[in-house]
Amino acid sequence: MAPNESDILREQLEYLIEHTAREGRCGCSECQRYGRARSILLEVFGEPGNAKVREIEPSLAKAA
Repeated sequence: MAPNESDILREQLEYLIEHTAREGRCGCSECQRYGRARSILLEVFGEPGNAKVREIEPSLAKAA
């Protein structure tokens, strides 16, 4: 049985969150993918400004 699309998306998002939690936002391709995915997922909420993003980001990494 092949994994469904939701499982694959969840796995990829977890990978990107773990990468940014370990490495910080170093600017590599994984960090860029994380930034794009984050932007898309938070679009519905009206993404906060850069200052607020820096405050939220560490707690998101800890929650993961």
